[in-house]
Amino acid sequence: MKLLIVGALMIMFSSNLLAQSKHIEQSTPFEKVLVSMKSDSVRLFMSCFTKSIVGGENDEKIWDKRLNEGKEKFKALFGQFSLTDFTYTFDKKESKLIIYYKNEEQFKMRVVKENAIWKLDEK
Repeated sequence: MKLLIVGALMIMFSSNLLAQSKHIEQSTPFEKVLVSMKSDSVRLFMSCFTKSIVGGENDEKIWDKRLNEGKEKFKALFGQFSLTDFTYTFDKKESKLIIYYKNEEQFKMRVVKENAIWKLDEK
């Protein structure tokens, strides 16, 4: 009986891992956020979000502050992370990118296509 339970758990766990991918097209804006945090690129960070999120706030000082806030949050959550620590799935129904860190689900973010480019549609 124990062997059957262990086998079932292994199948459930491995199928979840197979569903996750190191990169999917919908993960592009989140991956760019990670790169912008590693490289301190405010312009790259801004480019990850939809026009409705950016709004009229094109002042790089505001976005620099947001980038630094994001870096602090990520450092608190993940320490010294690598881009390869993250995997992804996509919920088409809700248009949500599901983000995993070291194979554990962390959060979901709304993503949409804007001018044929995937963008984050929430802060």
